[in-house]
Amino acid sequence: MRVILLMRHAKSDWSSEGLSDFNRPISEKGTKDALHQAQALLRQGYRPDVILSSPAIRAWQTAHLLAQVTSLPHQWVRALMPFYWEDAEAIYEALRELPEKINTVALVGHNPLWSDLASRWRGEVVEMATADIIGFAWNGTWREVPHTELDFLFHLRRTE
Repeated sequence: MRVILLMRHAKSDWSSEGLSDFNRPISEKGTKDALHQAQALLRQGYRPDVILSSPAIRAWQTAHLLAQVTSLPHQWVRALMPFYWEDAEAIYEALRELPEKINTVALVGHNPLWSDLASRWRGEVVEMATADIIGFAWNGTWREVPHTELDFLFHLRRTE
């Protein structure tokens, strides 16, 4: 079984004036939320084999917090610029390029694309809040994405 864990980056810190969108870090609350969500993911029984992330600071920090909690070596976190540009086809291409030994991948990125992907894969409208994680699975190969129907597993919603 293949599993995609779609995670929206944790809440941004808007207190630093003059930072570009790309360089905005996560807030203290965002850090707590990301750690909490990663622990909830482990309780669900899922651990990524690799994390593909937007290189924007808030996503990159979220991805590394997820790696830390799930004991994934940080060298297995890869930054992909198209995740920041919200290029859906580049996301599918990144999935198709995964080695078959990978069973579970976490994708960390941004709205509106993450909610759009979750909605497409779920078959109904899904709104992802910051630090939300949604799991999908199927029996098949990475080369088949997005040409296969994905099974919805769970939606871990960030608590207020």
